[in-house]
Amino acid sequence: MFSIRVDLGYTPAMPFASPYDRPALKSEIVARVAKGEKVKAICSEPGMPCAGSVQVWRRADASFREALADAQRRGDWLRRLAFDEGVAEAFLVRVRAGERIRDLLDKPGMPTQRAYAHWRRTQGSFQAELWRLRGVRYARHSGTTHSRWRAFDPAVADKMLVRVARGEPWRRMLEIDPSMPSRVVVYRWRSEEPEWERALQIAFDVGRRVRRAAEARARCSPEVADEIGARIVVGGSLRSVAAEDLRMPCANTLYAWVRRYPDFAREVERACEIREWGLNDLMVDIAQRNGPFRLAATKRQAAPLQLRVNQLTKRPGWKRARAA
Repeated sequence: MFSIRVDLGYTPAMPFASPYDRPALKSEIVARVAKGEKVKAICSEPGMPCAGSVQVWRRADASFREALADAQRRGDWLRRLAFDEGVAEAFLVRVRAGERIRDLLDKPGMPTQRAYAHWRRTQGSFQAELWRLRGVRYARHSGTTHSRWRAFDPAVADKMLVRVARGEPWRRMLEIDPSMPSRVVVYRWRSEEPEWERALQIAFDVGRRVRRAAEARARCSPEVADEIGARIVVGGSLRSVAAEDLRMPCANTLYAWVRRYPDFAREVERACEIREWGLNDLMVDIAQRNGPFRLAATKRQAAPLQLRVNQLTKRPGWKRARAA
């Protein structure tokens, strides 16, 4: 039996290897995309793979896909916020001509608000020129009578420091006193005069302490002192008064009032004496009711009262009295 073999000139297909499928080429594409170029623009150049090939590489190579995605995020950030000397110079020319910065941002050919803020943080020469233009503008308007462009006045600044240190809220002071500058001017003074800004911060701290002390004095009224004394008389203490009534100040505040306000301390001392007398009278009543032959019952019934007396032996301010 004969077999006939016919050679049709066909060989099995081998896997196709693209001449562009090289690691170095992938790295170059990733690096250029990270610098702000787009994939389509890169692929349009001679000698570079087409966009379809890059898409195939992304599907087949997970590491290349992740690297290209990260590069695209970086490139997008650079395109939006990267410093452009031409745009910056055009922007500064219009600012020198007198246009307001807020009116220029986001306009065609001008930086966006985010790009402007990024340039100010990262470009020292750009920020320095802006400060110079602002100084020129302030110098031009400081001689006018407009309140917004009021120049720094040491006498008014010192008066403000004194009033702030005395506890007067500075925003309300600026609103009700026509001799004081506006809030915008004060903000400008604080940025232009670092030494005065440091003195103003110290005055703010002193004023806050003064206001807190005044508020504490207002809260420690005779009515509040009488109510606290009445609760102490019936067997309470400063801690129990603070814990049982949320309207009352905390225990630390009450003890601070004892140290700070003599009238309140005397009221608490008088209430503590009356409280001790009342507890002793209750124990005497128990002893008289039981008679001399029921000592065990007397001790059992008077034990809670005696424990309370022992707990309340140290009155508020006892440490200071002992030290004196």
